[in-house]
Amino acid sequence: MKLATLRTTGNRDGRLVVVSRDLLHCVLVSDIAATLQGALDNWDEIRPQLQSVYEKLNQNQIKDTMAFDASEACSPLPRAYQWADGSAYVNHVELVRKARGAEMPPSFWTDPLMYQGGSDDFLDPTSDILAVSESHGIDFESEVAVITKDVSMGSKKEVCSSAICLVMLVNDVSLRNLIPAELAKGFGFFHSKPSSSFSPVAVTVDELGEAWQDDK
Repeated sequence: MKLATLRTTGNRDGRLVVVSRDLLHCVLVSDIAATLQGALDNWDEIRPQLQSVYEKLNQNQIKDTMAFDASEACSPLPRAYQWADGSAYVNHVELVRKARGAEMPPSFWTDPLMYQGGSDDFLDPTSDILAVSESHGIDFESEVAVITKDVSMGSKKEVCSSAICLVMLVNDVSLRNLIPAELAKGFGFFHSKPSSSFSPVAVTVDELGEAWQDDK
């Protein structure tokens, strides 16, 4: 299943739509869930209803469809309760740290590296990255993101895996030249990590087929 959020005046959370597999058409599903966050809040109940719409849409059994235009889409979640970014490719982490003259602790090869980013206002997928000055070192990293339903503290890997609802791409934005001084203060990222943007469409894991293995 493929889902997207369209921009709408007066609603920061946009309008949820189901998108056809070929990405050509979409349909509003306000009668099921007005927003993606609304769908996630009751995912186990809402997903089968959205899946039914998706199947009918792909079979041309729905009349009130419209062309899907990615330029009219917000990030699937225009804002979120949580955005946690983890670095799983340690070689990349090592290179980034070397670029700013920081040694990589041996524990990084075994302990998860994660920070809590700002999630109050994600960029649209096609929006420009805004910054006060290019001298701040505007950069972004291409990453894979997952949206989960509720996950209890201390959950085992299998429980976390079953909590994955949707998969997206993300442009994780950084201001490289602000990072060293900010991290030196000991409080982590803030000014150096502005809003990121996500792919216009979020997909359920089954859409990825054999490309999705072992939760990656």
